[in-house]
Amino acid sequence: MAEARQVTILKYTLSRELDLLAAESLKLAFLEQLHKDGDLVIDGSDVERVSTPCIEVLVAASSAFGEGGRNFVLDQPSPPLCDALEALGLADRIELWRAS
Repeated sequence: MAEARQVTILKYTLSRELDLLAAESLKLAFLEQLHKDGDLVIDGSDVERVSTPCIEVLVAASSAFGEGGRNFVLDQPSPPLCDALEALGLADRIELWRAS
């Protein structure tokens, strides 16, 4: 019988304001998580404002985790976060990231 793979869950909570100034620190936070073993679960419930550069960081992080065979999960994305993704033509990412 095959042994079940134990997966470590890394958790990260997005801040309320994901503006242009937050993009660099968000990138660094995801890079730090990328160097750890495990799948990343992001709590997006507190986001009130989000900029395009922060969405770009989320997309890049998702790709990096996926390339490593790891899951990138967006848990409880706030309405403003969903609206920003939809406005950029990335509505499909919401369900993709929820289902990872």
